[in-house]
Amino acid sequence: MPRKALHHVTDPAVWQTLVAPVRMEILEALRMLAPCGIAAVAQQLDRPADSLYRHFAKLVKTGIVLKTEIRHTGRRSEQIYDLVADDITCRFTRKSDAAAGQAVLSTAQAILKMTDRTFRAAEAAGQLAALDRDKASNVRAFFEHAWLAPRDLERLQHHFREIKQLLDDKTPKPAGRLCLVSVFLAPIVRKRGAARSSPCEDSATATRRPPRPARSTRSR
Repeated sequence: MPRKALHHVTDPAVWQTLVAPVRMEILEALRMLAPCGIAAVAQQLDRPADSLYRHFAKLVKTGIVLKTEIRHTGRRSEQIYDLVADDITCRFTRKSDAAAGQAVLSTAQAILKMTDRTFRAAEAAGQLAALDRDKASNVRAFFEHAWLAPRDLERLQHHFREIKQLLDDKTPKPAGRLCLVSVFLAPIVRKRGAARSSPCEDSATATRRPPRPARSTRSR
């Protein structure tokens, strides 16, 4: 049966199960490879297959990962798995601010851990090129502080969707290189010495105030 395009997780406890770093990696590997067995996922993640069985058991229990068939090759039998949908997101039916906030925080923390591990492994293998924005490279790392009006946020979200679509239309394995792309956007909260209201709370306020010169900090 073909996968759905999108599946909403409505239970915060299920979402917390999914966003452990190793399980997020498993879900992404299944999105790219499934239907497949644990051995194919282990090879993709460069992990021992034995270390993944308990994670698969938990993912199957959530209903996000499905057992589809038993594949027989000679005398060998292998359980085949697939995802319930290509993309998984959260939409809690009994959503509270605390549950939604914790879901976002747990997701960001898991992605940060995967990103840190990926960069460390690439550096150890001598695969990190200079962070030069003017040269083609398989490495990028930068962050920006910016006042964003609602129209700016919508424009940024549009570009995020374009990036997601580009990655979904991924290059076939023989013609490309496997890369990790992590994207973050978060509101900044200052605990002392900062105004509580943003100068760009709405478009009318934004147009009344003179623009400030952009300030950025980049890692090169």
